[in-house]
Amino acid sequence: TRECRSPMRQLLSTGVILSLLRYPYSSRSLSHFNRHNSIHTFHNNNSTISSEQQQQRSPKRRKVEDASNGFRAATDVNNASDLTENKIPLLPRDCRTLLLDIEGCTTSISFVHDVLFPFARNHVKKYLSEEGVDDGRDKTAIYDALVEDMKNLAEDHPSRKEFEGTMNGESSSISADDMIVNYVNALMNHDVKATGLKGLQGKIWKAGYVSGELKGHIYDDFRPLLEWCKSQGVSVSIYSSGSIDAQKMLFGHSTSGDLCAYFQSHFDTTSGGKKEAESYRAIAKAMKLKPEEICFVSDAEAELVAAKEAG
Repeated sequence: TRECRSPMRQLLSTGVILSLLRYPYSSRSLSHFNRHNSIHTFHNNNSTISSEQQQQRSPKRRKVEDASNGFRAATDVNNASDLTENKIPLLPRDCRTLLLDIEGCTTSISFVHDVLFPFARNHVKKYLSEEGVDDGRDKTAIYDALVEDMKNLAEDHPSRKEFEGTMNGESSSISADDMIVNYVNALMNHDVKATGLKGLQGKIWKAGYVSGELKGHIYDDFRPLLEWCKSQGVSVSIYSSGSIDAQKMLFGHSTSGDLCAYFQSHFDTTSGGKKEAESYRAIAKAMKLKPEEICFVSDAEAELVAAKEAG
């Protein structure tokens, strides 16, 4: 996974699938699959491809122009030629559907952390005051959900400590809007992925997409992959820690146009945490498929371990 290309481009051009529903994965070995179920594994302490492949593929390095360059948009390597050199994804033989992560998989991590997260944090008050959220039911529901997020954390969690320090025993004199802002900051500062927070972020992002302030980043190779899956009868679903509404807004207002029609289903943390095996069992049940018929694609090893445990 350290090679400089997006995971979707890996899937499209070489068949590298980071899936542990059926096959083992480690940071130093990747498996290539095809529909005849042949497996070719490369082992190298410093690279995920052989030296011969490295010579054949040595990409031209160039100045970074956009977030699509390189794996996780971390380098100035441009893999655009992969889209013309190899057009057919190689999938496990029995795969009936792809279940895809978003962050670091279909979409650059830099977009999520450098664009979406700051936008949500900086627009909380604007959303509460200008986007039709009244002072009654809607705002109370947002507040209650954030309170529940905080309660679900361990007592010594840094987010709880930060929030308590911010309040400093003065909750009675702080407005409801400021209380919500304090909850959001305390949770986001420590990268807490909780349902209430994600729900609020999703609503703020929706307002940004609708207004045109936001446009969802998608890797250049992703739409061609979706087109191929559609033509071959391979369904595609999304499982992300971001809310389902946020997922649909990102793909519906993406740099590659509206992609929502390509997806069969969307799943978020209401199906369970992504590092919990039971979540993947629940998703398979909801899709009316056996776990082994699903190929889960992610850039996070802990999620893949949980998917493998699910079967």
